[in-house]
Amino acid sequence: IPTLTPKTINNELSILKRFFNFCIDMEFIESNPFRLIKALKIPLKERYFFSNNDLNMILNNAGKFKDFYVVLLNTGIRPTDCYKLAKKHLQGRYLTLRMNKTGNRLSIPLSDRVISILEVLSFQSRSDESLLFKNFRSDRQKKNCVKTMQSNFTADFVRKNNINLHTFRHTYAHNMLN
Repeated sequence: IPTLTPKTINNELSILKRFFNFCIDMEFIESNPFRLIKALKIPLKERYFFSNNDLNMILNNAGKFKDFYVVLLNTGIRPTDCYKLAKKHLQGRYLTLRMNKTGNRLSIPLSDRVISILEVLSFQSRSDESLLFKNFRSDRQKKNCVKTMQSNFTADFVRKNNINLHTFRHTYAHNMLN
């Protein structure tokens, strides 16, 4: 018999608690026998971040996505926010935007390398509203960007470490902590 993971046990416990709360609401029973049972603690696995060798390999094989990867790596913003960057978000040496996921307003200081990339992209933009990364208009192009980055690693390594564009965000956070 395979060992149950803490996540599976917590899911089952949650179902039982909801079921008995329903029974209380329907006045079938007086109290929930699972009320005092605490959820199991799930050990947190440290999220994978790119090493310098990984980053060199990714950027050397990035092709047309190199600028996108560099911006992700040096700003720490989510890929979904980076897809929607426009000329209007550049405010001198800062990138100001409202994050998609949380709605929070951010003002991110930019390195010289990122500024030079974004200036070239903004020069190519026609208006303040047009996107800086025009390569990402379709889901297919976004998937190609992810596949290009993942192609530097074995499929098993990608699955095991959950490597995707969000890994650049974790790499940025790890570098800032260091």
